[in-house]
Amino acid sequence: MTDQANPGAAMAGTPDGATVPPAINGSPAGGATDFLAGLQNAESRQWVESKGYRALDPLVESARHADRIQAEYNEFKTKALTPPAADAKPEDWQAFYARLGRPETAEGYEFRLPQGLPEGFAYDGQSASAYRGWAHEAGLTPRQAQSLHDRFVQHQAGQQSAYVQAVVQRGEAAQSALVRAWGDTDSEAFRQNVEFADRFIRQNGGETLMGELKSSGLISPDGYVLSPALAQAMARAGKALYAEDQFATGGVAGGSRSAAETLYPVDPFRR
Repeated sequence: MTDQANPGAAMAGTPDGATVPPAINGSPAGGATDFLAGLQNAESRQWVESKGYRALDPLVESARHADRIQAEYNEFKTKALTPPAADAKPEDWQAFYARLGRPETAEGYEFRLPQGLPEGFAYDGQSASAYRGWAHEAGLTPRQAQSLHDRFVQHQAGQQSAYVQAVVQRGEAAQSALVRAWGDTDSEAFRQNVEFADRFIRQNGGETLMGELKSSGLISPDGYVLSPALAQAMARAGKALYAEDQFATGGVAGGSRSAAETLYPVDPFRR
């Protein structure tokens, strides 16, 4: 009669009284993939085998590790600064900008002038005030706003320097042209032509005329002639109108600065 003390062993084909070898690393000794005996999905079995798992413990540990990574990622997503969706509400963008570090108001931006600006640089405070509003609207952080501010100011400084240099060059060219037309600056002809032009300006608009000439670029903002053709035309007109006057043959009328000094000052082109 057969001994039924170990029916499972008998059903598995294990002789009565035999001892089942212990599992090694979580895998039964009967085979490297015996731990997958209960896995019904063929694709899942194939995936496990392709990863090289030969026991249950490493597979579970790997799953637990993946679960920890996913949890850490989910926590990171809750803290990460993610831009709102394209159809987000304005208040969502305002909250996002605040988290980035944008000041509460445009006045919260405090700009410093960059180093290396030329002496006498004309800083445009009005433009800077408008830029504060634009920076706040765009959601810029103070550092971003300062960086763009510096770039723009340096660009303006370069443009101003180029303009000043162009005016100097144009003034030097005008000086040379007048010397060729009227003679040396200490000659009588040169002095009289300057006085005729001076008288013409004084009698035909004065400061108003000078303002128009400056805005037209014919005279520099500092009041130095930049157009030799203009100077010669005014000298001819002044001579035709006032040649009989003592002014054109004698001294210049009193005043803080005459147009004659404007047209050809002693030191006309400051650097």
